[in-house]
Amino acid sequence: MHRELQSLISATCDSRATDAELAHLAELLRDDSAARDEYLRYVDLHAALSDEALPAFVSDVIDYRISSDLAPAKIDGAGNRKPLMRWLAIVASVAIFVGISFRVSRQTANKVPDDISPSIAVALPVATMLLAEDCHWQGDDLKEGVRLRPGRVELESGTAVLRFDGGAELVLVGPATIVLQSAASVLVHLGDVVVRATNGAEGFVVMTPTSEVVDLGTEFAVKVRHSGATEVHVLDGEVSYRGINTADELSKILRAGEGVAIDEEGRPTAVPMNSPRFQDFVNRVNPRSRADLLTAYEGFNYSPGILPLEQSTVGKGWAGPWRRRLPAERKAPAEDSSPGHFEIVHGQMNVTWPVPGGRLGMLKLPSGGVFYVRPLKQSINLDSDRVTFFSLMARETERQTDTKPRREDLRLTFRSSTDYFSDSISFGHSVGYQPHVQTGGGVTHTSPMVLPAEQTTLWIGKIISRSRGEDEIYFRIYGEEDVLGYAEPATWHVATRGVELNTHFDRVLLSSTGTAVRLVDELRIGPTWRSVAPMVERNE
Repeated sequence: MHRELQSLISATCDSRATDAELAHLAELLRDDSAARDEYLRYVDLHAALSDEALPAFVSDVIDYRISSDLAPAKIDGAGNRKPLMRWLAIVASVAIFVGISFRVSRQTANKVPDDISPSIAVALPVATMLLAEDCHWQGDDLKEGVRLRPGRVELESGTAVLRFDGGAELVLVGPATIVLQSAASVLVHLGDVVVRATNGAEGFVVMTPTSEVVDLGTEFAVKVRHSGATEVHVLDGEVSYRGINTADELSKILRAGEGVAIDEEGRPTAVPMNSPRFQDFVNRVNPRSRADLLTAYEGFNYSPGILPLEQSTVGKGWAGPWRRRLPAERKAPAEDSSPGHFEIVHGQMNVTWPVPGGRLGMLKLPSGGVFYVRPLKQSINLDSDRVTFFSLMARETERQTDTKPRREDLRLTFRSSTDYFSDSISFGHSVGYQPHVQTGGGVTHTSPMVLPAEQTTLWIGKIISRSRGEDEIYFRIYGEEDVLGYAEPATWHVATRGVELNTHFDRVLLSSTGTAVRLVDELRIGPTWRSVAPMVERNE
């Protein structure tokens, strides 16, 4: 760390920085993102090492208007009252100045008084929870698929897998406490983690109370005890490591098959490498499909032939059968040639995924403008913090090869019965057979990827709704050669930005327009990837 920056941060943490020094620190932090990361890391380490009940940095940023008469104090070993909230106020004042923000952990010993008025701004997420198996959390109950903002994560028991936005993946085994710092760094206070950082994720940083470990394109394990003593074991590739008080230029290299123990004083000692690999932890969990979590399912499991719409009552999670659009729902396009029945066929999809659908009943959609609506029993509430996944199998029987663009669409749209034409989310493909997501107001997010012609494809979408702040929508279409794993992909074909919706979706609209005949099957809606994705399971 630059000596001047280190001196300013140290003075701030020790409550001895002057107003001029605070202003200078704010200027440095405003102009240098690396300095801001270092500031956050140092402050959190200071809190951990001093064993004070200092704030944990979490997802939301709260600017507390703290006055000296409200500030509680902590009694030190000599019986003196230590103005903890003055320390908080100093750190927060710098943070407010440069747009950094914090929230005081609800688990800290010194509570922030209820009458302190907060103004909240949401920090950007830095990681995704890929897997949570038998997990018990301290605080928020983190589910698979949630996006995680910078802050403290405490796992009491169980196994979890996180993917950072920078590409690194981390296995967390409880009991463990970590602090997510950025898309490429984490602070481990306690517990065992294994990091896999390959394919462009090199440079991932793991901090502990006694050391810093930097990935050099590898897989490695870090074990941290209550005392802060740390062990590093390299499973593949290389890492650089140093004691927390050691200069960067004195970092050492640790190679595959090697291990090192770093004691409370930052002194390293070679130890035998002894840690399971990343995949070993996943194999122990043996992730299984969670179809039991589905909130809605439609498999079109009927006998071949013509089925009147009023008899389309099978499935799970529906408030009624399929129907044609009502006249009041025909806005664009107004033309509607939907028949009053389903044509059910069998065995007309080439299905390479382990699902029963695509072999038995499936829906054949004729050419023209076909629109079918079905009401959901459990609505998708975009005014709350939740994650919703869906999947759908689809196949076009013939792709048009002429050069004249024509409207050839297949879409699955979520709408509200109370305000049908307001907010909506539509998943499908465009004229050029490119995956796209369209939201209320006609905003379209399109992928440059072109769908494989005349294949059975698997659509998977993900909606992350928030009661406050930006929603996130993801969409990917898989071809017959693609394999699905236990967790959602690192890369989606479509990822939206700037979407904020606050409605309740209780209608599903399935639409097909153009000259092509299409087949659809296996519509699934659930809260996790494993509830909707036909993943290959490993036998015990």
